[in-house]
Amino acid sequence: MRRDKKSFLFLALISLSLGTTETSAPFPDQAEGTRLPALLNKSLRYCRRLEKAALDFVCLEEISEKIDYSREREDEIYVPLSTGIRTQIKIAKRKQENIYLYDFQFTRKGEFKKENRNLLEKNGRKAKEKEAPLETSVFQVRNVLFGPLGLLSENMQGYHDYRLVGEENSGGAKVAVVDATPKATLTGTHAWGRLWIREDDGSVLKIEWNPESLPDIANLEARARKYRSELAVSLVTEYGIEKNGLRFPSRDVSEEAYLGPGAEKFVRSRTAVIYRDYRFFTVETDIRY
Repeated sequence: MRRDKKSFLFLALISLSLGTTETSAPFPDQAEGTRLPALLNKSLRYCRRLEKAALDFVCLEEISEKIDYSREREDEIYVPLSTGIRTQIKIAKRKQENIYLYDFQFTRKGEFKKENRNLLEKNGRKAKEKEAPLETSVFQVRNVLFGPLGLLSENMQGYHDYRLVGEENSGGAKVAVVDATPKATLTGTHAWGRLWIREDDGSVLKIEWNPESLPDIANLEARARKYRSELAVSLVTEYGIEKNGLRFPSRDVSEEAYLGPGAEKFVRSRTAVIYRDYRFFTVETDIRY
């Protein structure tokens, strides 16, 4: 198979731990009548602050990508010759692994918004490429910071159904586990899934994206049939950095895997992004409702 069509997500796998997070416990059914609306209202207010905040920060973005082509041993491409005859060339596949280190810069003030990446290293070698593109082949994760807005903002809550499915504890804070599912009135490609929401302020600690919301899920399902396996995609974004009441991404992991008849797991690709060494210059969230 040729180079994969890139999967563009508005944010973001094995489910990742949030430090002291405990095993999820189910909510009683009656809790949804009072607890869920209050939680969604807090998240709406949190999203307002995130959506309107003046931001200026930089961080390091370390991306590792592994791709295993071993199940597609040969690929066929056609090269046009000068005579007009087309010839077939078979290319042996191999495993690939790349590590990229970017200096990620983000600024927003009013209507002005700028996102920029400078490539610092590639596979351990120094690089100096300004305004560099993301070079990953399978998954490209963008706009990670604003992932909660697509699920919990004032404009989007009317397009989703919500259900409390559990409760956890993270660092002494009570965390509600909520499933968000799009209504039929929400059209077009849209990422959705399960959220881990702090009950005290409505902020989002983690999102586990539903694979069905991927724009190219049909291609992945076709590959699963080719492998005679079950598709097992995992997409998780964590927001482990807090500044002035807003949470910033700390990790995003996307994994494309397949489960065979004997439950053996074949990981075809894995893209892990670590956000670290934040430097905040402006994080202003003082807005009037």
